[in-house]
Amino acid sequence: MINDDNAQSVNERFYEAFNKRDLEKMKAVWGEDEKTICVHPGWPPLKGLESILNSWAGIFENSGNMEIQISDVRVLDTEHLAWVSCIEKLFTIAESGVLVSQVFATNLFHLEGDTLKMIMHHASPLPVARGTEDVTLN
Repeated sequence: MINDDNAQSVNERFYEAFNKRDLEKMKAVWGEDEKTICVHPGWPPLKGLESILNSWAGIFENSGNMEIQISDVRVLDTEHLAWVSCIEKLFTIAESGVLVSQVFATNLFHLEGDTLKMIMHHASPLPVARGTEDVTLN
């Protein structure tokens, strides 16, 4: 049986694997079904565990000093599935300073035996926040 706590826990392990650039921990989070899908921002959908892990290996190798912090975490669960949506705030250290971007992610987990496994990660860039303006429609 799935509950909010175990869905949040496996979701946190996913982001921990990213922040530590640990491919083995990343692999442990993902389901092995060929229907498993990952959509990185601006990328085409990747299908199957091998393709997904190859993408993470490349990201880990080329991401430099990047860290993700998540906020606005929301969990919806059923008997065998859990959806976790959140905002990923990406911090990258570059020569020009710290770059910050935001992505909205939806992570779908499926109960395999007693273990929740990620079967989909879909991340889309959020628009850059503009200053608040008083806009009145007349």
